Amino acid sequence: MKKIFLALLLVSAFGFAKSQQISLHSQYMMNRFTLFPAIAGSQSFIPVNLNIRKQWEGIDGAPVTQTLSAHGYIGNNVGIGGSFFNDVTGPTRRTGMNVSFAYHLKLNEDFSNKLSFGLSGVFFQHFVDESQLTTAEPDDQAIIRGFNNEFCPDAIFSVVLSSSEKYYVGASVHNLLEIRSDLLNSDTEIDNPIERTYYANAGYIINLSEDFKVEPSVLFQMQESTPFQMDFNARFGYKDKFWLGGSYRMNDAIVAMFALNFREFCFGYSYDITQSDIKNYSTGTHEINLTYRIFPKNGFQQNSTNIPLFN
Repeated sequence: MKKIFLALLLVSAFGFAKSQQISLHSQYMMNRFTLFPAIAGSQSFIPVNLNIRKQWEGIDGAPVTQTLSAHGYIGNNVGIGGSFFNDVTGPTRRTGMNVSFAYHLKLNEDFSNKLSFGLSGVFFQHFVDESQLTTAEPDDQAIIRGFNNEFCPDAIFSVVLSSSEKYYVGASVHNLLEIRSDLLNSDTEIDNPIERTYYANAGYIINLSEDFKVEPSVLFQMQESTPFQMDFNARFGYKDKFWLGGSYRMNDAIVAMFALNFREFCFGYSYDITQSDIKNYSTGTHEINLTYRIFPKNGFQQNSTNIPLFN
């Protein structure tokens, strides 16, 4: 009986970890640094970003993700940054941090065009909360002593070509080291590799008039053992004060989102309308994004409203 229970637990807890090993975000365009460490230090301020995502509302134990990040330019074409993240799915949790370094190669005199390279060291730990598991036998030792809380190192590499307020093209590889994670404290070796995930992203900012801008973009994601995924996005901005946008995530969701710009703050919200079979059980996904921009430079004064939304 214990072996059957552990097998079912393995499928439910670790099967999800294998299919979604990196947190999913709908508002990644508000903080592309989390996907592309080459972004570190590429803006004219230090963005401190908090993102909270509650996936699949209505399903008990559905994923909840919190991410806090910041990055900035330190001179000599170098940017640094870091982030903390916490993913909770049912009884499982993945908590960690990354530290990023970026080098920006000037392509013109004013540094508006650049080719950037970034590398992140990632450190995270998997946990299983046994108190959330219900067993047929009270205080089942196979459960109480059945898990490892593993510490795992990994790395991310990315490259981005960008022109300020015009276009960007980037690519990154996550889970470079493909660390193997075995959360079960048993005599049977469990092969649960954390597989490489590839991202590619491109966008172009079009000035429709002095007040209006539109930014179409696309995000490609592929994990080595799963089908690739595409996001097609468009957002429309007005006077760097707010923007409205939409996204189609292939075979998964339609996303509605907006953001408000107020002085050094930017608040964003998105709602995922699920299109997969999960829609029969979930009312959708909510995501909140808050950015506080400190130490603005190059004419962007504190308490000013002219910090670009599309940066």
